Amino acid sequence: MMEEENTIRPHQEIRQLTLEEKKFLLAVERGDMAGTRRMLQKAQDTEYINVNCVDPLGRTALLMAIDNENLEMVELLINYNVDTKDALLHSISEEFVEAVEVLLDHENVTFHSEGNHSWESASEDTSTFTPDITPLILAAHRDNYEIIKILLDRGAVLPMPHDVRCGCDECVQSRPGGLPSGTRDRASTPIGPWPVPV
Repeated sequence: MMEEENTIRPHQEIRQLTLEEKKFLLAVERGDMAGTRRMLQKAQDTEYINVNCVDPLGRTALLMAIDNENLEMVELLINYNVDTKDALLHSISEEFVEAVEVLLDHENVTFHSEGNHSWESASEDTSTFTPDITPLILAAHRDNYEIIKILLDRGAVLPMPHDVRCGCDECVQSRPGGLPSGTRDRASTPIGPWPVPV
């Protein structure tokens, strides 16, 4: 019983939304640009709501705008500096090409100087995607050639795969239980990033 109470559940840290935050998320979901802009301006001045709040389904306002393919709302939210986290991956998953371009532009301005990308800084507890997924790999999984081309044109690359018997630190650490190179269980053990036909 005690063990059950200490178990971490997905999105456990999500707190209850205030009435104003519920109104904000509802305005975003309905596509109410004027109402959303008013709330964002007020939040910027007084911090009366958390613009990065999350609904009970784990969606931020930005993810809702992407789900609804509302490009104007996506641009508005980005202009008011909401956290993008894994929004780029989400827009690729939804195959919302225009949002991908807007988020990549934002990514170049915001995260280029910092080194890490927004999807890399997303918490594993709240992210929909595993830490090893990249925009290019996800676009390839979705067979979306338009997004793949956009990403390649902007310099996205796939790392070269390592040899099956590679002994570098990255490959050794990625082996479950530190399996020695060449063991029988190796066939089902991913060693490094594999190329995706593009």
